[in-house]
Amino acid sequence: LLPHCRDTKILNPLKFCADDEKNKMGFSGKKILMFLGTPRSHKGIDDLLLAFKKINDPNLNLLIIGVENQQEFLKGIDAAIKDRVVVMPKMPFDKLPKYLSAADIIAIPQRSTSDSIGQIPARLFDAMAMAKPIVTTRVSDIPEVLDGCGYLVEPNQPSQLIEAIQYVLNHPDEAKAKGDAARERCKKQYDMQNLESGLHELVKKL
Repeated sequence: LLPHCRDTKILNPLKFCADDEKNKMGFSGKKILMFLGTPRSHKGIDDLLLAFKKINDPNLNLLIIGVENQQEFLKGIDAAIKDRVVVMPKMPFDKLPKYLSAADIIAIPQRSTSDSIGQIPARLFDAMAMAKPIVTTRVSDIPEVLDGCGYLVEPNQPSQLIEAIQYVLNHPDEAKAKGDAARERCKKQYDMQNLESGLHELVKKL
């Protein structure tokens, strides 16, 4: 088994200042809940939007990166939260780390569907490498990959997403420790070097 891997030297939070990146993006003094990837139903975007609507925190913004048709997507956002939801298109990988550095929480709310139970979201490894607090669901191998280094809820349960997100916001020190642990796990288990050595052994056998 050769899992997803990331270059943790490129995806390194120490290379960025989160506050500076927030200021550049127009989020000075705000908290950012980030969803990264194409917002499709099996990725739980609808559950996340429902949860976000019920979190009454004017200081919290939802940033969705990876929207193909921004104007069309925004039409479907509830008017009550539209002023706190920012959508951005897909971006080149080399720009990804600086945007990730600005996030306070990464949400990966995978639903339990035929589209999701057989896959692992690659963005999980991006978030781990950048030492971010991760709120995600018990789908596929996600619990095994995180191994206690994030916040897990049941899929298709917006109410549990609300509780987890609010818990992270209320416990910043614990959340930071979880994020740091996620990065260390990513460096040990899911760094690019692991993939290189694994492929090398396979090629040697051939």
